[in-house]
Amino acid sequence: MGSDSLYIVNAASGEEVHVQQPFGVSIHGWFCIVGVSNGNICFKFSRGQDDTRLLVWNPTTQRSREIFDPHRDHGRSYFPVYGFGHVPNTYAYTIIHMCKRDIADAYVFFSRYCSRRSTWFHCVDYLLGVEKIDPNSIFLNDHAYWITGTGDSYATPKSVLCYIVEDESFSEVSIPVGAIYTVHNLVTHKDKVALLAQTHNEFGYVASIWHLNQDTDGNKILEQHCRFASRSIRENLILFMDDNLILLVNNLKERELLVSYRYRELLLTEYDIEHGTRNLLVRRAWRDPGMPHPIIVRSTLKYFAGLFPV
Repeated sequence: MGSDSLYIVNAASGEEVHVQQPFGVSIHGWFCIVGVSNGNICFKFSRGQDDTRLLVWNPTTQRSREIFDPHRDHGRSYFPVYGFGHVPNTYAYTIIHMCKRDIADAYVFFSRYCSRRSTWFHCVDYLLGVEKIDPNSIFLNDHAYWITGTGDSYATPKSVLCYIVEDESFSEVSIPVGAIYTVHNLVTHKDKVALLAQTHNEFGYVASIWHLNQDTDGNKILEQHCRFASRSIRENLILFMDDNLILLVNNLKERELLVSYRYRELLLTEYDIEHGTRNLLVRRAWRDPGMPHPIIVRSTLKYFAGLFPV
């Protein structure tokens, strides 16, 4: 498994397909996945130094489009975040970029790319009270969502930030005190945006799922959908597959045979919340070369059901 390796895994069957990503990065380069939507994958990559670029790629058609990264125009900036998603009922897709020029700055520099016009739209928005924005985002029904936080890290969540692509407007939904755990992620659950709050304590793994709904006045609110606990879960939660969980284990182990060596093991497991049972989907192991070997897992959710051209 090389540094350029990319695997697409079917969470329902465990079937995995190895594909070669459409750009080469040297030992000084890197790449990360910004998002996945309707069969297209958006990457941010660099072949060295600070020369970052964006690329949208369809692994089925092998077609790709390289896109200028607006973050390069902002010089030194703070909390740069990206989002990627398709425009409903069209072949178009949108890339969103936000950052701050200064840590204490209340103004957020906002850029949006639309594939219809192949250009970036830039503006400055005043987002009152938004200190930090978690880089992980999700798109659903032409809306982009992020978690905002306070303090020295993202450990203290404050709100869910929503951006509506159609009318280019922002809104915030406060996170209830009862939803503040140790780790927080945005996921899609039952075709809704959901906040997953999770922690490990003396009772094992504890999590609660909060759906983003609307009250009688049409205001967005977070309502608790369910809460569950398990003594057997020790992994980091990645995503939902219908009502079940997909769990990730990324271990570094040592084996002593004739020659001692280290190897890295990756496990993807489906966990049935209702019955507490497990189903192993994928297990991979490879020799550790003695250098950091990052593994990035991004959920495609149900977006691969439709394949849209780049």
